[in-house]
Amino acid sequence: MLYSICLYLYFSWVHHMLKWLLHKLTGASELQRICAAKDFGARRAHRVENSLMHSRLGALKRVLAEDDINIEDSVHNIMAVKGIDPDENPQFTKDLRCCLEQICGYKQLIKELEQIRKQPYETKNNEHEEILLKLWNLLMPDTKLESRITKQWGDIGFQGDDPSTDFRGMGMLGLHNLVYFAEEHSTAARHVLSRSNHPKIGYSYAVVGINLTSMAYTFLSNGSLKFHFYNKVQGKPSVEHFHQVYSYLFFEFDKFWVAEKPRDVMDFSRIRDKFQEQLTVKLQDMDTVLETDFSVSK
Repeated sequence: MLYSICLYLYFSWVHHMLKWLLHKLTGASELQRICAAKDFGARRAHRVENSLMHSRLGALKRVLAEDDINIEDSVHNIMAVKGIDPDENPQFTKDLRCCLEQICGYKQLIKELEQIRKQPYETKNNEHEEILLKLWNLLMPDTKLESRITKQWGDIGFQGDDPSTDFRGMGMLGLHNLVYFAEEHSTAARHVLSRSNHPKIGYSYAVVGINLTSMAYTFLSNGSLKFHFYNKVQGKPSVEHFHQVYSYLFFEFDKFWVAEKPRDVMDFSRIRDKFQEQLTVKLQDMDTVLETDFSVSK
């Protein structure tokens, strides 16, 4: 309670007094000072985001509140409100545009992925069927699928003879994630698949993969991936950037799973939760970037 009161007093009075004083001393607005002091990355974008969020000017707050904003118009409006001449401040204009693309692009990515997640897998949709068969061919290039409904799907970690039922929770997003990992990091994906088929400590590759889609989507939705994307992407993050995060999660989870030495697949919930907890801490580091080389030891 005391902390909340102190926080309220800071942002409602002390913070604004400091901004006013620094503006008088430096002749530069808070946004200008942030962009001048910080290079590209989360430390700059996050501070710009906070500055807009706690601004007393409605025109600045609306940048974060509105959906599908026009970035160029927003840059122009902010500079006009702040009395900043774009011709005299070209670097600030560029830096502010980059930050707004990152901040607003993150929100737009959540909406875009939500639409994909809401799209159910439909067996009567030829495009969906082709994507599913592509997954099989990527993971099992030397094994022909005998039929569409077959126990063979269990070889890549689906629960039954018809994989379509496993996508109910994450919709087409789960399938697109699996295909991206298998296509862009084929050696790593097949390596993970082979380890998932271990007779004692194996797990259901596809089902776990869909579970990791849920984890990645949760991290995105609750804002945990902001620092990663702000450090990684100079501009608006895309669906492919999300796929890259997913690929990182799958590859790293497999290593984590083996290192934890599970008794059997019944340890999955415990190990998944531990993996998620460690990632949550990692993502709180403002300098974090989720990267791995996807190297596989022979």
